[in-house]
Parts: sequence; C-alpha cells; structure tokens
Amino acid sequence: MRRSCLTTLIVSLLVLSGCAQSEAPALPTSADQIEHFILVETEAIVVHYQGEAFWAEAEFPRILEAKGEFSSDIIAKFEDDVSEHDQQAINAYVEFNEDRKSIILSCDIHGAISKSDGSYYAVFSWLLKPLGLDFIDNDFVESEKGLFWKGLANGIPTTVSVELPAIPGSVYEAWAQPIGHCHAHAWWELP
Repeated sequence: MRRSCLTTLIVSLLVLSGCAQSEAPALPTSADQIEHFILVETEAIVVHYQGEAFWAEAEFPRILEAKGEFSSDIIAKFEDDVSEHDQQAINAYVEFNEDRKSIILSCDIHGAISKSDGSYYAVFSWLLKPLGLDFIDNDFVESEKGLFWKGLANGIPTTVSVELPAIPGSVYEAWAQPIGHCHAHAWWELP
C-alpha cells in the first residue's frame, strides 16, 4: 500500500512538472518592440489612426503563432486607452506583415474632432498620454501640414506624424489663432 501511494505521488509530480513545462510561453509585450511609427490623419471630424510596431526577429514567430490572441489583446488595449479620453476607436483591425516583422493597427477615432461655424478643434490626449508625450513639452515640429516628432516613447524609438489640414501660409504654431495647437489639442479654420 505504501509503495503504490509513493508511486502514485511520483507519477503525479512528473505529470504536473511536464504540464508546467508545456505551457505556452507568454506573448511578447510592447517592451519587445524595436520601433514604432504612428500616422494620424484628420478628415472632416474623423481621425484616421495607423500604428506600425516593429518586433525583434526572434519574437515575431511567437506573435504569428498566436495571431488571434495577440490581435485581440492589441485592439482591446488600444480601445481602452482611447475610451479613457472620451473618444471611440471604430473598426479597429490588425495586419501582420511577415516581411517587415511588423504589426499594423488601423482604425478611425470618433469624438476627437468637433466643428463649429467652420472652426475645428481636435483632442489628441488619447494619442499622446499613453506615449508619455506632449506637443509642446516634447518639441513637436510645427509645420503647415501638422505636427511631427521622433524620439523615445516609453523606451521605444518612435515616430509620430499628426497630419492636419494643410492651410497655405499657415503653420500649426503653439497657442496661435486661428490655426495652432497647445499641449494635446490642435485647431484650424478652413477657408
């Protein structure tokens, strides 16, 4: 009796240790990204978002093995970040580019731009806060076409392009009127 209990215990321990070793490895996290490009374009009162994250060659096969789960996780986190700022990510989808070892998240952001009498006011805290950025404090380059930045965001080399309506002869300058920006907002008037 004692011997069979001991044998059962040993077999159970071997089975349990085998199960623990065969668990799927954790999915890569944003800390495993090697570069991130974000393009935001405004069109009327909708913002089109596209973020392309590049991953280390060693991590990308693990991502591809769990495409569905990885895609769902990315979309859910992005939608949560956006909704915390009272905007809504609509029609979010993820593409996997095996040649470039990248994942592209695309969607439209609703509720970020308001229009009144030909004047537009856009909120970008949903984009900037999760990256730890600010249009003014992080010295975004101001231009006729919008605001641009390149540097480290959350420890990842990142490029952010916020393309706004190009208004000839007008640069999106900090605090300027009727076309300008502040820390996390931009505004313009169309002729």
